[in-house]
Amino acid sequence: MTLNACSLLEISQQIQKADSIGHIKGIVQLSSPQQGNIIVHRYYLNNKTYISNDFTHANKKGEYQFNTLPGTYYLAAYLDNNHDGEYQVPEYKGLLSLKTGQPAPVTVQQGQITTVPAFSLSKKTPQLNTGYTHKHAIKKPSNNIGKLTALNNPLFNRDNYSIGMWKPIQFIEQVGAGLFFLENYQADKIPVLFIHGINGGPLDWQTTIESLDRNHFQPWLIYYPSGLRLNIISDYLITSILHLQNKYQPKHLFIVAHSMGGLVARSTLKKYHQQHPASANSIKLLMTINSPLSGMVSAGKGVDTSPIILPVWRDLAPNSEFLADLNQWKIPSTVPYHLVFSYLTDSSGDGIVSIENQIPLKMQQQATRIYGFNNSHTGTLRDKSFLKIFNHIIEEQRLQIK
Repeated sequence: MTLNACSLLEISQQIQKADSIGHIKGIVQLSSPQQGNIIVHRYYLNNKTYISNDFTHANKKGEYQFNTLPGTYYLAAYLDNNHDGEYQVPEYKGLLSLKTGQPAPVTVQQGQITTVPAFSLSKKTPQLNTGYTHKHAIKKPSNNIGKLTALNNPLFNRDNYSIGMWKPIQFIEQVGAGLFFLENYQADKIPVLFIHGINGGPLDWQTTIESLDRNHFQPWLIYYPSGLRLNIISDYLITSILHLQNKYQPKHLFIVAHSMGGLVARSTLKKYHQQHPASANSIKLLMTINSPLSGMVSAGKGVDTSPIILPVWRDLAPNSEFLADLNQWKIPSTVPYHLVFSYLTDSSGDGIVSIENQIPLKMQQQATRIYGFNNSHTGTLRDKSFLKIFNHIIEEQRLQIK
């Protein structure tokens, strides 16, 4: 992306918008003989129509969270008893409402956490006031969960990757994030979730995916704006995995992450085990490749000196709150962790991430195995030696859990 004065202004406006993202937190209460996931929808009001443009899954305690731009919203939830991701009349439903029965407005301020009162699910379907209606118009990131596509989809054009880094809100609204399938779900194949890094995307994985044994494995691709704060990305990834587990109920899931994606993967795994332990037990392998596991010095310098600070830099800085919180948590022994690093001859790292930041001692101690390759940051993903070991690892793990 060529940066001129116009681009810098647009980037600055996009960063301000990304930094304004706030959070809605609450609890849905349930006392029901029915079993299933609680799905919470977020609405906005437009001309007497409540429009849902996003959803999330509550954990077993009924706790849920939305990351959202400032504004006024409304909340409703239902118990997905038949695991189809849609509400049917027999399923329990509830609405965050005022005493009058009207939906209660939830106002989100810039960068703030809004905690809302608990509400309950019941057999009775809430009724809107006369003249009001509702509909679903789910935004692209949520609508693209489990969407079938191909690697040659123009959506994955590399020009879009820099938009995702420098203009993350524009990326969400115009390009569209998602967790994509390259083939229809098949219960006899293990999903391998590929997570790209900063200024990256699905095409980074093309050679790796082409080497995959498609008789036993199916690729899942997360595609996200890499300029956003990493907790927002991992929250989205958790919602996406939960949605797919609820719908397809896969027995196992392998996670493979490159570069900054390794931090997204670890954050996802951490929160997943804390918030959804039963579902998290399906994750049977984690691999990080050339990841800045202890941060990036360059990101810290950017936070200190750059006139425009990408939100993600705040998390990548070596002494960030995000990394401090993440590094207090240990990868469970039930999840084999394979740590891959790379280096260039006569260099301190792979050209992007130093060896020191790729293999901090604490992560070495948590790794099942460690592998090093004489290659570049992205070149490793096309390295024949790496591809051979990668496929050996996932096949070995498949046979162990078979």
